[in-house]
Amino acid sequence: MPETKKTHNLRLTPGMSIRMLADYMTASEQAKRTLLTRSKYAPIAPTIQHDAARESIIEHLSSGDRSADLIERRIAILKSGLQGSPFEVDKAENNADYLERYLETTPSLPAKAQEVLPGDKMSALDIEGFVLRCTPHFILKRTTKTNVPKIGLGFLRYSKGKALPLEAACWQGAIAVGYLNTKVQQGLADVDADREITAVVDVWTGECHIAPSNSVYRFNEVKAACAGIAQRWAQIPPPANAVF
Repeated sequence: MPETKKTHNLRLTPGMSIRMLADYMTASEQAKRTLLTRSKYAPIAPTIQHDAARESIIEHLSSGDRSADLIERRIAILKSGLQGSPFEVDKAENNADYLERYLETTPSLPAKAQEVLPGDKMSALDIEGFVLRCTPHFILKRTTKTNVPKIGLGFLRYSKGKALPLEAACWQGAIAVGYLNTKVQQGLADVDADREITAVVDVWTGECHIAPSNSVYRFNEVKAACAGIAQRWAQIPPPANAVF
């Protein structure tokens, strides 16, 4: 029986999201090759996404109301709509599971954060021909005692039954800090990054991982890795049986 052909989008420009790049920095050589292939040849087939759960959590965190009412209502809506295609049913169930776990673990945010706002897609950063894409789930802000505004980026991570590896969280936080610092250096942002309010929240465990103290060193390592990826992007072969 011939293997099924799968449709992909070909990305000519080297690039990854902050999350995928963090995973790349912690991966084995074999896993790195898989991530590079997936980045260049993005599969078009639908996959289970947690957009509904994330949107509910972001609304909950940014509202300042930590009661469970909003999340419980969203869970009820997801569970009441378990109809349609098997894919749609699976997606609703997975999003409901995500929200139920959020209520169980009740993750915290960085103690120094004074304001939480929903995140949005931010302008990409060019690193020696590599495009670093940034879409934080929420924005964290604070004002210092000397009235200096500071900003941090927040990300949600969730894998059912599996804690987020500490190194992945550290790399993701460090990349986010480096992204913000670079934007300030380029004159594209006027608010300084704050490592202590930049965080990756593991919803499965409830842990809030603040960006590490060696974020500057880590981001220099990231820039070197990005340059290397850009140099060999053209040589990354497509997956077997791919069509475009």
